[in-house]
Amino acid sequence: MSVVLLVREAGYVTPQRIRVRDRVSARVRASRLDSALARGVAPESSAALELRAQALIGPVARRLGELLREIVVSAHARERRARAPIPISVSLVLEAESELSALAERLLGGGPVAARGVARLRELMCDGGGPLYGRSPDAGQLRAALDAALEALEVDG
Repeated sequence: MSVVLLVREAGYVTPQRIRVRDRVSARVRASRLDSALARGVAPESSAALELRAQALIGPVARRLGELLREIVVSAHARERRARAPIPISVSLVLEAESELSALAERLLGGGPVAARGVARLRELMCDGGGPLYGRSPDAGQLRAALDAALEALEVDG
């Protein structure tokens, strides 16, 4: 059985065993946990948040990096990604290509990434009403969101 260290409100650290219900909660509530992590809630505040953060900084981060590369390649080919239920704005992707590529390289580079940044990027990519999907005619909003996600990927010392 796994153990995580949680930081309580009083500032002390306590070990907690990971139970099956913690793992189920982390999967079922992934979207809500991502939102909390993106807002800056500390992963060590609950077992479910810690488990979700661990998933985000591992396979999820690499998959997001691969998806970002696919999005840029598809935009250059001017083709709609077959798996995308909502079409991504090709013109906005091309205008923000350098930011998208920098994010992809950072996620696929093998270095440590912060769960907060991965959660922010995941929210951006999953928000069909967001700037990646052309809801704003200005690429500046997309660039700002991508820059914020890239900055949030940095692991504090």
